[in-house]
Amino acid sequence: MPHTSIKNTLYNLTNFITDAKNYTRASFKSDIIAGLTVAIVALPQSMAYAIIAGVDPRYGLYATICPVIISALFGSSRFLVAGPTNAISMVVASTMTTAVIAGTVANTLNDHEKIAFIFLLSFIVGVLQVLMGFLKFGSLTNFISHSVVIGFTAGAGILIAFNQLKNLLGLSFKIHAHFINNIGETFAHISETNTIALAFGIFTIIFIIMCKKISPKIPGALLAMVISGAVVAISGLTPDHLKLIGDIPRSLPPISAFPLTFSNVMDLFMPALAIAILGIVEALSIAKSIASKSGEKIDGNQEFIAQGLANITASFTSGIPGSGSFTRSAVNFSSGAKSRFAVMYSSFFILVILLIAAPLARFIPMASLAGILIVIAYSMVDQHAFKMSFKATSADRIVLIVTMLATLLLELEQAVYIGVVLSIVLFVRKVSHPQVFEVIPSGNERRLVSLAEEMPTCPDIAICQVDGSLFFGAVAELEDRLSIYIRNNKKIILVRMANVHLIDATGVHAIRSLLKECKVHNITMIFVNAKPRVMKVFDRTETTEQIGKENFFAHTHDAIISAVSRIEKTGSCKNCKVKCFEECPKK
Repeated sequence: MPHTSIKNTLYNLTNFITDAKNYTRASFKSDIIAGLTVAIVALPQSMAYAIIAGVDPRYGLYATICPVIISALFGSSRFLVAGPTNAISMVVASTMTTAVIAGTVANTLNDHEKIAFIFLLSFIVGVLQVLMGFLKFGSLTNFISHSVVIGFTAGAGILIAFNQLKNLLGLSFKIHAHFINNIGETFAHISETNTIALAFGIFTIIFIIMCKKISPKIPGALLAMVISGAVVAISGLTPDHLKLIGDIPRSLPPISAFPLTFSNVMDLFMPALAIAILGIVEALSIAKSIASKSGEKIDGNQEFIAQGLANITASFTSGIPGSGSFTRSAVNFSSGAKSRFAVMYSSFFILVILLIAAPLARFIPMASLAGILIVIAYSMVDQHAFKMSFKATSADRIVLIVTMLATLLLELEQAVYIGVVLSIVLFVRKVSHPQVFEVIPSGNERRLVSLAEEMPTCPDIAICQVDGSLFFGAVAELEDRLSIYIRNNKKIILVRMANVHLIDATGVHAIRSLLKECKVHNITMIFVNAKPRVMKVFDRTETTEQIGKENFFAHTHDAIISAVSRIEKTGSCKNCKVKCFEECPKK
């Protein structure tokens, strides 16, 4: 990458310095309120997402402190709140269930060894994201269909809901890697339902729904968790009665270590790459969604680096991998945040709560967190976006359904790859079919209209318009359509290229082959409004000489006059009864 590009990237990463210099007291007041609101939402979410990832809730809390501050400092979005997310946590859980590290399935390791590999996973994810950011991969996310995210999120929501039935019902069985197996286990053990746990779970779900109906600003999840914990503490319920979260240390996030070896990196590389891709697509989607309201400009490469630095920080501060959170980011923006410092304040608030109230978490029932997660899982299925993607195009529908089914039936990192690859394949398929259609001028303005209007056309002249690039995967359509005009004995084929922005060697070869075929049939090809970039390729390949400079025109009107003049000289117009162009001698 050029030196200036690296310099610009590094400069963008220090935008927080400028923001700090321009910080005002009014912004501070607004940011404090927004930060506290985000912390109230993040507290139960982070603990719940840690449970989805299959680890102790404390690691979710740790992931909302230092990594979130780093992401806020270096990101391009002022409002994006990073940290644990449902989708990323699902992939982490799936990875630990299926990954074989040094010959051992990760989930069979003891908790200390397992969490060390999760820290390593977070480190690899972060390094990959930083590298992709510096290599300017940010724009590549534009080629990943939004339907991939919708399909994956919907599938993940279904998985979360069904996987949490175990905790909601107070059941005890080992979670399997596959969705179908977990459903079977749940029904097989349903007779063992713990009614106390179920009561707490149902209360939590109903309470959150009621709070949302009264006012979206009420922190229903946090209040439900506090009330449930208070009931457990007062009633004297113990882990013998129902499963509780357990002790969370009252301390700063501890420095973590992980087994960084080449072999371990290779074992975790593919799931790490899937998390890196999913995480940045998720973060950029959220950032751009909020930017459409805030008016700020989002730099995809800068977000790559910021999210990567956040995940690297998580790996050293006992946090699980994360990305941008739509819920927390939306709360941050809607709460009146003015700068990136609001996100940082939310982390400080969580840290204070952790240092003061962490021991009280031992009273929180797992069933209550399961209830919170089931409500979150339901909200993950964006019904409006799902319907829109399903109805939009056949490509969107295919990507949506395949990604969702892959999420339910395969390993989650595989589902990410399948969705991404499928969306790119369908995109390439779309752009590899340029539109080549015949048009005719209409009226004194020489406007071009489609043949669908059933207007008369000159039997000797064909005017075709090419919309789309002519590269190695797209020339077949051009060859097929122009060959039809040759077979129909047209004497002049006028090719409008105003919408052709790219041509490569294969495209040039196709045009040269058509020129040879035209020469055999005594047909002339005229090119109109070819872009400078296309003309440079023609010049470098000596195609301009083969076409003939007299057969290049800047305007369709001038090209038609020349074409009609040439046809008239052949005498074809004498017996012609078709009155087509304004320039036609019969008019």
